[in-house]
Amino acid sequence: MRTSLLPLAALFFLGQAASAQNTLSAPGSLLLFHEFDNRSGVANMITVTNTADGDPSTDTIDIEYVYRARLQRVGGYDVVVNCLETNRTRRLTPNDTLSILTSNDNPNYTAGYLYVFAKSRTNGHAIKFDHLIGDNLVIDGLGAFDYSVSPVSFKSGSAVGPDTDVDGDGVRDLNGVEYAMAAEQILIPRFIGQSTRGGAMSGYTSDLVLVNLTGGTQFDAILDFLIYNDNEEAFSAQYQFRCWSKSSLLSISGVFSNDFLLTTNHATNEIPGANYIKTGWMRIDGNVAFSTNTQVIDPAFLAVLVEKIGPFKAANLPFAEGTQNNGDLLPQSIAGDNN
Repeated sequence: MRTSLLPLAALFFLGQAASAQNTLSAPGSLLLFHEFDNRSGVANMITVTNTADGDPSTDTIDIEYVYRARLQRVGGYDVVVNCLETNRTRRLTPNDTLSILTSNDNPNYTAGYLYVFAKSRTNGHAIKFDHLIGDNLVIDGLGAFDYSVSPVSFKSGSAVGPDTDVDGDGVRDLNGVEYAMAAEQILIPRFIGQSTRGGAMSGYTSDLVLVNLTGGTQFDAILDFLIYNDNEEAFSAQYQFRCWSKSSLLSISGVFSNDFLLTTNHATNEIPGANYIKTGWMRIDGNVAFSTNTQVIDPAFLAVLVEKIGPFKAANLPFAEGTQNNGDLLPQSIAGDNN
């Protein structure tokens, strides 16, 4: 007999929605949004706000939206493209906020990620302006769910003067000089055991969104996973992707399967009251990013887990450990960016 916990799921995700944005994050000069979703029936709203509260002559700012597309709709099918770029520039006065629908702003592509950075109104240079905040809201009218995730905020770095593009290459370096560094490791505090075809449970099908931040459009990244069950037992996995990926947990590793977790040395009384549902957590670290020309050890990346139980979805930013100075947005060369 297959088991469904949709009533429990509804309560669980209502609690998630109330607390998903409680992680404190400071305004920055660059905001990294983990995905845009232009699938049919989906409304994806990106919000950017200028929190500067001063004179309009000094605190009005131009912001550039840089979309990086991984999927494009062609002839009724989604085809993979290589992080193709679309740019938009808007102007925000002090305390101004702007929300856009990605399907209207970038209608030619289905999915990928985007970042937004502050730039000068006079010369268009990327500049220090640590006053930007934002939000990413995804509403799926067909699936009857929605979730909201804050972007990763990068403050301006230690560069002298107002400009952030110290080396003048047009790449946003996440190296501590141009902008704050990316995380060394990503820690995701919980995943729910995933449903398998013919398994004991139905409706548990979560996705992991990954963004490669090292090398650029010509680089593949390999990530190392340490996956723990609910009794400190560890399992390992690797996953390779290019640019951006939204993949089911089961496509990354069968370790995420609820049926598999039940065969491990798990805590038999957890979850109390629903101990046939297993949970765990994961630690993700960059192994290598490589092109046909160059390889970079220990690449920077972003990972966001989008949990799904039946029609309900929830997501929030993960935890992070350490810093990594080799993140870039976004080189085009097979040699990557060495500065």
